[in-house]
Order: sequence, then structure tokens, then C-alpha cells
Amino acid sequence: MKDMKHFLVPELVPLENKGEEAIVRGIGDVVFQGEAYEIHLFDEVEDYYFKDGVHVYPVKWFMSPWLNREFGLGVSYEKIRDSLQSLIRNLLHKIYPSWVCRKDRGLLNTIRVLTNIKNGESCPSEYRGLENILKLDYIIAGHDGAMDERVCHIVDLLQSILDIPLGVFGIEFPQSFKSKYIVSEQYRVLRRSKFFYCRTKASKAVVDKYFPDINAFVKPDPAFGMSPSSAEKVDEFLESNGLLELFDKPVIVCTTCETGPIARYCFENVASPSGKLEAHRKLYAKLIDHVVNKLDVSVLFLPHAIGPGKALDDRFVAEEVISKLENPEKAHLLRKDISGVLLKAIISKSEFLIAERIHSMIGAVSVNTPFMCLGSKTDRRINGILGEMAGAVESVFYMNSPNEMAMFNKFDTLWEKRGEEKNRLRMVSDDFARQHKDARDVISEEFKF
Repeated sequence: MKDMKHFLVPELVPLENKGEEAIVRGIGDVVFQGEAYEIHLFDEVEDYYFKDGVHVYPVKWFMSPWLNREFGLGVSYEKIRDSLQSLIRNLLHKIYPSWVCRKDRGLLNTIRVLTNIKNGESCPSEYRGLENILKLDYIIAGHDGAMDERVCHIVDLLQSILDIPLGVFGIEFPQSFKSKYIVSEQYRVLRRSKFFYCRTKASKAVVDKYFPDINAFVKPDPAFGMSPSSAEKVDEFLESNGLLELFDKPVIVCTTCETGPIARYCFENVASPSGKLEAHRKLYAKLIDHVVNKLDVSVLFLPHAIGPGKALDDRFVAEEVISKLENPEKAHLLRKDISGVLLKAIISKSEFLIAERIHSMIGAVSVNTPFMCLGSKTDRRINGILGEMAGAVESVFYMNSPNEMAMFNKFDTLWEKRGEEKNRLRMVSDDFARQHKDARDVISEEFKF
């Protein structure tokens, strides 16, 4: 029997977002290709659980919740709380920037408990499952854009009690840091990395600027390397959910969202936030009307994120779009919470993807499904990942100041050329696979497995 490899992704990984799941499973599939592995990560959960090869620990054990909450629009208690805590953090960066050097009290308590468990004490009931951290063989940091000084504190303390190596794969940095203290806290830990792979040239430029003696390289986002479910499993799922008959015709799958780049920066001629959201839903609906009026196809919306919260639930946005169609019955919505590997397999089975979720397009590239991106010029991932890496500049339609006729023409052109694009994407995905193999060869050497 093969030895089981255990690795920690030391950032907050909200598994309700299937793009986040794709990244961490992609890390595992690329690094431990053909070998058995289990993932350890932190999420917004109350208790530890283990499911489908993933150990999930409450993030509050390692990072106080107020450190993760982001500014947002809304009048609910949660939105107001999150926004105030975000403002407090930003104020601290200005008036007391060295505060980031202090390790979080919750993290220190957890490390103390973990040290006691390692020394033979029983695991306290309030930390049930924490003992599984002792199984770790490796730490692979840098998932998505979540790497910060708090993550470095976690890595620092875990490495102080566990003799395990650190590597960085798929990192995405901001263009600048709020203070020199953040830079020093990150550098102190990141310089230990056995390998350092950024997912865009822009992030490598940040590393070269702030951490010039770290030898960073650009490799495709690890999510490109996540293996989809088998054709048999996807057919079984579709049939059991009454969706397989949709594939009697060509299927166009859709993903939609209203994250910051869309909700704040698109539709520049609309002033109010609520007006921007309404304009977005109407525009998407008009595109689907154009599609179903012109083509004999099935349309299926896929949920690439189901939270946290209503604002980040793709199903809610999809329902709003569908309700604005001329014939709402011509579009279908998959409401079930399913894995990222199954979503990727559905995209693979489909003829075309209309997408706003970046990771649905990452999935489309790696299974050679042509797509049209509805995006914002403020989303750096579109240019860095889809444009520079995947060479899909022509597949992007920007909604900053959208023109309906230009959008229809863009779709028509992409649809007509989908055969050529499928072949091009096959070459792109083959190249990504080679680059990931090169990375794996280095990682296996550095991690000595």
C-alpha cells in the first residue's frame, strides 16, 4: 500500500467556494500525482471534520475571526461588524503598524495545546481533531491570494514544534504592502521555502521587488491541475438529478457572481451599488436571451460558490438572472452543493461556457471547453491568468462600460470559432501539464519523496 502524504494549506480556505477547493485539490494532484494524499486546511467551521480526503479545522483556532473579516456593503449585523473590524485593522496599519508583528492570542493557545498533545497529553474536547495536525509531512502555502503575515505566524509556530518543510505554490500577492513590518514578517518565514511558485508575472514582480533574494518562478495556477470526476460519475450524477437529458442537445453552462470587481467597478454609468447589481443581472439575461433565441442549445447555470452568505451564493445571482429572461424556462439551475471535481467534469461535458467565476474558466481551459468571460478591467486575474497564461484575451468581454451589441457579436464569434479554440486550449493545457510536471520534479526533490 502506498504511503499517505499529508500536507497543510495554512490559509483560510472557504470550501463553499469550489474555486478554492480546486486550488487545494490541484496542489495535491500536481504535487503528489498518482500517490495517496490528504489535505489539511482551515475554514469557517465550528468543529473539526474529515471528508473526501480533507481535514478541516476551525480557522478560529489559528486566527481570530476579526482578522479575516472584510469590508462590504450591507446593513445586516454581520456586514456592519465585518466592515468595522476591517476599518479597525486599516486604522492600526496607519497609527500602529508594528501591531502585525504580534502573534494572535488564539494561535498561541492552539500551539500550546498542540505541543501538549505532542508530548503525550490527551486532546481537550474543545480542540477535538487537532491531534491530526501531528500527521503533517509538508506545508504548501500561497493558496490563491490568502498569504499574509498571519499565515506566516501560523507556519512559523508550526515549524517550531514540527520538523516539516515549507513550500510556496500558486501565490498571488497584492501590488504593494501596507507597511514595512508586513514585509519583514512575511520575509522572515517565506525565505525558508524550498520552492516558490507564483501564479502570475505580476506576483513574481512583487516578490522580486520586496523579497529580492527569494528565487521565484511563474507556474500555472495549481487549480489547472485538479483532475475532474470520471465521465461515468458525471453521467450518473446528472441522471440522478434529472439533468442528463439536457445533454441531448449541445449544452452551454454558465457561472455568475457579484464579487467586488463586478459589483463595485462595472457599469460605470450607474452610480448606486444596487443599480450596478440590477444592471449586471439584466445584461447577463439579455445575453442568454440572445443565445437561446439564436441557437438550439440547453443552458445550465452552475454554482461555483454557495457562500459564505447570500451575497456570495451564485445560486441567488443565477435565479435573479433567470427571472429576467424572456422565457425563464429555457435556462436551468443546478442548486445542489457538489464538489469542484464534479463541476469541472460537467464543464468538460459541455459545448461552451459563459463565465464570471475565474476558476470555472480555469477548469474550462484544462478540459478544453471554449468559453466567454464576462469580467472587469479591475480584476488582475483576468489579464494575468486568462490573458497572459491561457492566451484567451479574445475570449474576454469587459462590463465596465458594456455595449449590448458588442457583447452579442463577441459571443457569436466565439461560438462560431469554438472548434478552433478547443484545439488551441488543448495545446495550452498540454503545456500547463508539462510546466506542472517540471514543478513537481523540483518539489519531489526538495521535499524528498
